[in-house]
Amino acid sequence: MKCSIPLVGRFLPFVTVFAIVLPHWACEESLPVHQFPKDPMTLTVTLAEQMSIRVAPPGSQKVHLILEAENNYSDVFYDSVQIKGAVRIWWKRKAQRYTTLYINESNLTNPSLIQNGKMLLVPGQKFSINLYWDLKSHDSIYLPSEMDYTFATLKRVCNYHVICSDPEVFVVEASLLVYNKIGYLAAQPVEFTFVGTACRGCGGPYCTPPGGCGGG
Repeated sequence: MKCSIPLVGRFLPFVTVFAIVLPHWACEESLPVHQFPKDPMTLTVTLAEQMSIRVAPPGSQKVHLILEAENNYSDVFYDSVQIKGAVRIWWKRKAQRYTTLYINESNLTNPSLIQNGKMLLVPGQKFSINLYWDLKSHDSIYLPSEMDYTFATLKRVCNYHVICSDPEVFVVEASLLVYNKIGYLAAQPVEFTFVGTACRGCGGPYCTPPGGCGGG
């Protein structure tokens, strides 16, 4: 029993040094910082379509837009969401004519995906954003009124008392924030063709005012 005391005294400095150095070694072996791969989510403009004359007659034309976001990652996303973004649409022939549509949670086609402020997306899962454009520019100009109807009465009578413009090309650019950790998603620009309509006289199903053509 007497010899155990010097042994403890002899080894105590080594035990003390080991106890000090061990935490230092452990800290050097810290876990790598998690980084998402490039493009963990993608955003695509899947629809940019002129609505039919039955739904959007002359003077009230509209374009229907759908954006689609997809979990392109090999793991589940589950985090707080902040749905916000913008869609910019500009006229290719008249680039000074453009508009911006703003996106929020109300534009989700399936709002139930968000529960208690969080959204879960499994790998490959998609969700959609639904938007409508009334063909008005940022400065409230109704763009079909500026389209070319030259010789429309001879070549482009689209419906009874309705004439059509030359086809025009518009460009759609979109960005969307879903998860803060990922940041904004940007969609590839998409072009679509639009044909303006206008009434030629009064009559037919699309150019007759509520009080009739006599105005009474």
